[in-house]
Amino acid sequence: MLLIVAVTLIGATGGFFGVTYALKHVGGGKSKANPAAQVSAPSADAAVHALSILTKVHGAYTNVTSVRADGTVTLFLDLSNITVADVNPNQSANAKNAARHPPGMPRIVTNTTELSIKRAQTNLYYMAMEAVSKVDRMTMTNTFAFWKSDKGQFMFTDSHQKMIPPSYRQMTDSNSTNSQPEQIKKIQEMFADPANLTKIIKDLGQTEDESVNGQDCYTLTAKVLGQKVKVWVGKTTYLIPQWQITLGGQISDADIDDAFSLYESAFTNMPPPALEMIKTQVKKFAPVMMKIRGTITSTSRNVEVNPTLAADDFNYDVPPGVRLVRMPAATSRGNQLEINQRNACINNLRQIDAAKQQWALENGKKSTDTPAEDDIKPYVGKPDANGNQSFPKCPAGGKYTIGRMDQMPTCSVPGHVLSQ
Repeated sequence: MLLIVAVTLIGATGGFFGVTYALKHVGGGKSKANPAAQVSAPSADAAVHALSILTKVHGAYTNVTSVRADGTVTLFLDLSNITVADVNPNQSANAKNAARHPPGMPRIVTNTTELSIKRAQTNLYYMAMEAVSKVDRMTMTNTFAFWKSDKGQFMFTDSHQKMIPPSYRQMTDSNSTNSQPEQIKKIQEMFADPANLTKIIKDLGQTEDESVNGQDCYTLTAKVLGQKVKVWVGKTTYLIPQWQITLGGQISDADIDDAFSLYESAFTNMPPPALEMIKTQVKKFAPVMMKIRGTITSTSRNVEVNPTLAADDFNYDVPPGVRLVRMPAATSRGNQLEINQRNACINNLRQIDAAKQQWALENGKKSTDTPAEDDIKPYVGKPDANGNQSFPKCPAGGKYTIGRMDQMPTCSVPGHVLSQ
């Protein structure tokens, strides 16, 4: 149902932040919302019919005990409307330069991800993804897999680069990967309250019927976080074979407040000050976000509802020769300390990577450029009382390697890995 898309957008606030982190300053006058992202207020009949369909969708998903499906998620972003004045209005007093596209910022970003998903009430799950991204003319391919079988819980990543070998890790119960089923449960509980649903979903109505992969469907449209959302609902199954988000819609502060209040209730692992900082940034850069044009489309195929799944169905075929790294079990205070240090270090690596992106954006750097610590230090964290800017340090004493722009920052401590 629409809550699937709502959760996608709420969860994407980190993605919003990643883009707005690069757009450090807002300028360039008023932004116009994307006409394709507009949603008209539905008629009374269209609203009633949409709610009736959603009720049946809810019933269809409530009765699902296991599922197996393949799918494709495609993303298209057109950033060509972003100007130097948007990124930094003080960079140049020359009106001609201010209207140019920022050096180093891509114009077109695309991503196509092929997914295979299996889920059962036995708490076993399997999700494998192959993602191909294009940033202007640069192409990147990444393989991800997360699964839990009777042999344990694992994660596999491969960026298909010689500099970054594949990573194959066995996770522990204390690791965040294990929280996925519980997190899904929290999200379902969050949207069980109609008040939460109406907070995030506006102008919901039924539109003209269409088909997806030969399946007759009802279609519903609504605004979620100011963006246009379209959902296809199978007429016989009341499952969702496809949904699409059209970006560039008008985003109000109220929309952002509502989204973050729901995000905070479901994702409690982020400290309130950090969440508030992200919310402030999203509000600040909402006018620039409206200048982004694009779509996110998810299409499901080969959907099997309530199939019989064996334990072996949840094992991923890891390529030969990839070494397994077992993460330490949290059976003592010492092991828990290791886990806390690893999580803190990975958070540092995220900050370093975001600082690299902002440094490259503001200085017109290429994917092969390598920043020094002093280059990105101004973009990491906050200065102390004396105005001095410190660089993050691994709490376990590891050494950070910043790396080129097309590489992820790394830590010398095994297991302290930032996945792409």
